Amino acid sequence: MKNKNISRSAVILLGLMASFPIASRADSIIFNDFRAGHRYNSGAGLTIAGPQSMPGFREWGEAFTPNARFDLTEIEMALGWVAGVNGVTVSLDTSNGGGPGKALASWSFVGLPQVGTTNSIVQTMAFAHGIVLQPGQTYWLVTTPFAANTQAVWNLNSTGVTGLGAVNFGNVWFTTQVSSGAFEVLGKSVVPEPNTWFLFVTGLIGILGAIRKEKAATR
Repeated sequence: MKNKNISRSAVILLGLMASFPIASRADSIIFNDFRAGHRYNSGAGLTIAGPQSMPGFREWGEAFTPNARFDLTEIEMALGWVAGVNGVTVSLDTSNGGGPGKALASWSFVGLPQVGTTNSIVQTMAFAHGIVLQPGQTYWLVTTPFAANTQAVWNLNSTGVTGLGAVNFGNVWFTTQVSSGAFEVLGKSVVPEPNTWFLFVTGLIGILGAIRKEKAATR
């Protein structure tokens, strides 16, 4: 019975260890298509428009796929204002059927620069610990007009990067390969800390020692 209890403890310890990933201290670039200095194309962009604006309702999404597990820390975007209420609502979405799906977080950027007046001012959103992006899973940044009369632009990158984009005219998402809107996603790589490994190894050594003692006592 003692051996069974010890083995069960080892399994529990392994399970607990697997549930204790902690982000490393240095930020990593998950995705970036800016030039140095966060420069982008100030003369072209993806139109974001409310139903009362001239182009009619339009929202855009851009996809990115992490190559490792990251705790999201920051998103930077190049957005500009054209007319109407000055602002854009942004959401970070999962992927659903190849297009934007469920929102994991949403926020707004207001007071955007006039389109064409700058090629280096970016909008920044910082995140507290908690949104963990999974490797190989596609995520979407979705831009929506702040108000019914808003007309804004997601400025294109100037590095020539293309990617999977999605546009919604009010009813359904249409996906296509497009010149990517300029943005950067940062995160901390999720790995166990050294002291967590130390606790795990110490506990495992103790359990293995107890198993050996139990076996010796039963011989």
